[in-house]
Amino acid sequence: MSKVLILSSGLTKSHQYVSPFIDRLEVHLRKSCEVVDIRNVNNFDERTFFEYDQVVFVFMVAMNSIPSTTLEIFERLEKCKKNNTEVYALIVTDEFECEKCDYAYKVFKNWSDKANLQMKGTLKIGSALVIMQSTHKFVTSNRIKQFADDIINHKESSLTDTLFYQTTFLNKANQFWNKEIKKGKDE
Repeated sequence: MSKVLILSSGLTKSHQYVSPFIDRLEVHLRKSCEVVDIRNVNNFDERTFFEYDQVVFVFMVAMNSIPSTTLEIFERLEKCKKNNTEVYALIVTDEFECEKCDYAYKVFKNWSDKANLQMKGTLKIGSALVIMQSTHKFVTSNRIKQFADDIINHKESSLTDTLFYQTTFLNKANQFWNKEIKKGKDE
């Protein structure tokens, strides 16, 4: 049985947007883990970080960049004694494309490599502000369950989720523009 820390390391205002994802992740982890603690930047003590077997960083990306609060946590942890803690990241963005999370992932991966931590995986969620208001939240919940299963089983994970699949998005966009072109010809 593992001890897991879910660390909401984003900016204070973003906690309300990532909390539905944290809640779903917690439900799935509690089924198989000994301890699941949830902390945010305000009540996080870096001395306790290495008491956990696995740590899941959860943060919202704005303008392709990792939040400054997450960077501050990285800096505080650099001064601590290390062990083989596994780290995961649940990266959320309000942009459609999950690729907007890639830069933050690279920074996170680079930090974990330099800190001698085991970067085990990530779940990148696009269209986050819309997903929880749509029927797609059930698909996202299943993706979070899959991510939780990977954490429980100490597996590598590289998952993404967004509101539409690219083909659906392109089809919807083409339908819109075809209607607009027809309107232009009729005028």
